[in-house]
Amino acid sequence: MKIKLGNWKIDTRTLIRVEKRKYFPKLIVHEKYENHVKWFLRIIGIIGIATSFLILPYEIGILLTILITLLEQFLEKTLFEYTIMILQPFPDFKIDYSEWLTNGYVMYRENEDENLEKLNYFGPVYKTREYAEKFFNYIRSWNQDSDSDLENNICISFIIEPDTKYSTYLYANPHRKWIQPMFEDYEQKMKLEKYGKDQQSMLMQMIFWNKLRMKEGMLFTEFIEIQKNRDQFYFAPFYIDGDNLVLLKELRVLKNTFKFKGRSELTENDSEFHLR
Repeated sequence: MKIKLGNWKIDTRTLIRVEKRKYFPKLIVHEKYENHVKWFLRIIGIIGIATSFLILPYEIGILLTILITLLEQFLEKTLFEYTIMILQPFPDFKIDYSEWLTNGYVMYRENEDENLEKLNYFGPVYKTREYAEKFFNYIRSWNQDSDSDLENNICISFIIEPDTKYSTYLYANPHRKWIQPMFEDYEQKMKLEKYGKDQQSMLMQMIFWNKLRMKEGMLFTEFIEIQKNRDQFYFAPFYIDGDNLVLLKELRVLKNTFKFKGRSELTENDSEFHLR
């Protein structure tokens, strides 16, 4: 279940849930509710003592004792979690959502001049060069400013919407290889303070997207079709200079993957599922 607080959606499963561990279920509770669980255990203990003084039919007394014992055992084995949150640095400039006008493409076709680059280009088109450079340098920081991203540190996804539009999403991969060692370092530092508790690792970051209308014969559909048979392409920004579309080739990043799905194909495990 998810609860909404302002613009935030909080999944209650990060606070309280039941998981199957080996053969038996285990209650997983965030440490902020530790005192509540302890007091509930005490109340159950008091109820157990009180029922021993009640005159109940033998069968009911046995059943009640078994239920109280099972519940107490279940709660006594509760596993408590604490949360460590890593914050992906936000841009050091003001985000202007009106700057991202559309998407740009430069296509290589097999029958063209052999001297041309044999890789396609894709990237967002911005109003101004200044903003394009700022924003794309921020995106490149997700890949540690490298010109090659064959580990998919920068996630690109195209989601086909049911209203003849498609959404383009850009976000840092939450599973980048250097993220997990950071969580492990925190776990090591807090193993005494949080002894007996599990660490709940959370990453907070921004996701950027733009919904665009699909048209017959547009380069987007050609790019998707061609890339089915090719592995690599360049991800780079464009900007508008008068009536011209200008490619900032010096900021390009070599990519080999992107996500392409229909909205109905997304699951809760997809970041795009929660944003539209």
